[in-house]
Amino acid sequence: MVAQAVEAELRRILGVEPLERHRLAVHSVKQALKSCLSFTNVPTYFLVLPTSSRWTVLWNNSWLCDGYDSLCYCLTKNHGLTTVHWSAHDEETTFQPGAAFTHRAYATDAMMERSVSCSREDDRWLFHQQGAPLPEEDTSAYGARRKRDRLNEAVLLSLLGRLGAHPWNEAFYDFTSQECFVLRRTSYPATIVSRPARYVIAA
Repeated sequence: MVAQAVEAELRRILGVEPLERHRLAVHSVKQALKSCLSFTNVPTYFLVLPTSSRWTVLWNNSWLCDGYDSLCYCLTKNHGLTTVHWSAHDEETTFQPGAAFTHRAYATDAMMERSVSCSREDDRWLFHQQGAPLPEEDTSAYGARRKRDRLNEAVLLSLLGRLGAHPWNEAFYDFTSQECFVLRRTSYPATIVSRPARYVIAA
């Protein structure tokens, strides 16, 4: 179970710091997100969201969108789970626009890693790829003259669709026959900064 693997990794990382895991009775992604009452600069609240596919969606309450890639790496390396860490936004927000994904999976006792990123750094765009392309990738986009067109929201969501993941579609999630879990750090250092959820996400 993915929730057990996530809990094992968090307990390994946090050491003696208390960690609580419990089932969350919700019927939509919005309900699941609203169960989080505050956001922090580093993750303290983790959601494990079930889907109707082979994928499980992981979300945390870091307003810096922090901690995903290292957790995915550990879930693949230590538990043999196939993971995809991704982000994409075409418009400038608190971050500069860009898109990226890292896919990790085990094959013949070795972890195979594929990563592609395209992001703006001040007034220039940078494109980088590493590892062998996935069978589901459409690498023809990577030859676009403008770097910003090589990987964007549309290209990345198309790839996720071919991988069988549709994260923005409510029907992709399955809260009726599977369980949703919360993992919560119940006591953490005072140096972690907290903000009310209403200042970070829309109601």
